[in-house]
Amino acid sequence: MRIVKLAVGFLFLAALAACQETGKEQTQTPAVESTPIIKANTPAATYTHKPTPIPTVTSAVCKEENGTLERVIFQSSLLEKNYTVSIYTPPCYGQESQATQYPVLYLFHGQNMDDTFWLSLGAAEIVDGLIAEGGQPFLMVMPYETDNFDPPTESKFGESIINELVPWIEENYAVCNARSCRAVGGISRGGGWALRLAMRNFDLFGAVGAHSPGPMAGDWWQAQKHLETHKPEEYPRIYIDRGEDDFLKQDIDSFEKVLYNNGIPHEFVINPGSHNQAYWQQHVAEYLRWYAEGFQNE
Repeated sequence: MRIVKLAVGFLFLAALAACQETGKEQTQTPAVESTPIIKANTPAATYTHKPTPIPTVTSAVCKEENGTLERVIFQSSLLEKNYTVSIYTPPCYGQESQATQYPVLYLFHGQNMDDTFWLSLGAAEIVDGLIAEGGQPFLMVMPYETDNFDPPTESKFGESIINELVPWIEENYAVCNARSCRAVGGISRGGGWALRLAMRNFDLFGAVGAHSPGPMAGDWWQAQKHLETHKPEEYPRIYIDRGEDDFLKQDIDSFEKVLYNNGIPHEFVINPGSHNQAYWQQHVAEYLRWYAEGFQNE
């Protein structure tokens, strides 16, 4: 494994390669109902965000070992359709004092996948383990991009996440709404979405992880544009990784060089492997530990 921890470039980023991933990410993801901690489906609705004072993130003493999963149907006015969202809440969620508010991690899947993909990699069990080790409990929110082959420039999925889903989560769950309490990450096309949402909503997320990402056209420019108004140390925590044989490596490396050449702090990891489920399965625990460590330091 090669690990580069630098701050990063200026190269023209190739147009979105993630939209060419047909057949590259063919995976079989189990239905959420196969997980023993599933709740029954519950309906969701769109709410207007009502800001609350920035809280101190705390956790209650808890003897439970497993968190809970639920799958909601989210009604999007922007998309004019519904999409499912898998939500993980940590052990003893709902039993703590009213003052307890948790960090939240938004996770996106790639093409040919759905909102259960991270769960199929064992994300819930891994986070249960991290919390059992004494880590900060947090929520995971995993939306399904139903039209995940549409060009991002023509999609309102990102707008729905920022303007509908995030406010709805903060209205209905005990989560902290400070920037440092929000993280976003994704695999493949989902990694491209994570970078886009973090770079185009600079003050919203405190950390962004892009795992074998398909960078989206123009986001290299957006990443360095913020240097006109922000210092490098004001950027969110950034983690990017890929396999040595990833077919998107040229685009991934071009984005990473933008960060490097502009002195933007980040972590860049190259591991053996390619652009497939076997690679992500091998490293998913590393990803989740990285997100958790950021919450723990708050």
